[in-house]
Amino acid sequence: MTTFAKVYRVLFNPDEFLILNETGFEQTMQLTEGQMMLFDGRASMSENWTTLGLEWLIELYEAHSGVAKPDIAALGASTFVVPLSIASILKPFLDKHIELLECKLEGESWFALNIIGYDDVLDNELTIINMRNGKPSRTNRFKRMVFNKESITNTTLFRAKNVGIRYFTTDAKNSLYSLSKENGWQGLYFEEVELTD
Repeated sequence: MTTFAKVYRVLFNPDEFLILNETGFEQTMQLTEGQMMLFDGRASMSENWTTLGLEWLIELYEAHSGVAKPDIAALGASTFVVPLSIASILKPFLDKHIELLECKLEGESWFALNIIGYDDVLDNELTIINMRNGKPSRTNRFKRMVFNKESITNTTLFRAKNVGIRYFTTDAKNSLYSLSKENGWQGLYFEEVELTD
């Protein structure tokens, strides 16, 4: 098993970096055919995948606000996309539950990551749910989120069961966190998650 000391939630900062969106044509086709693309972790998307057209989501006020194009970009709020150069570095370290799905951005190949399945890593005894009106909060689900370190087997990149569509990584060698730091990739930031020993 790969050793690691820390786990991080993978986040995007839309105030600092541009995000991607499917082109208007792609959205129209999906609505017309009733086949919306959902990066929800429930199933493989590679079998029926066709290259997805992407564009930078740029609003007029952002044009002069210093918002940069990232090395790794958010695709809406559901996944992120990497150029071929980064996909080539990541691919050898991705587990079989992670798909690289080709997209086109300004004529270049980029790849959306689809993580299939959720790992059961949440420590239910130490985690505290943020309740609002008798139900878990939809916007800030946890007052305290704790993962069981021994349950984490996908150290490069994973999703956690009962946590939503969030992505997580560790500080293990060749994890998304480590490779981002080593290569100076811009576009993501990492928020540490509490671990049990």
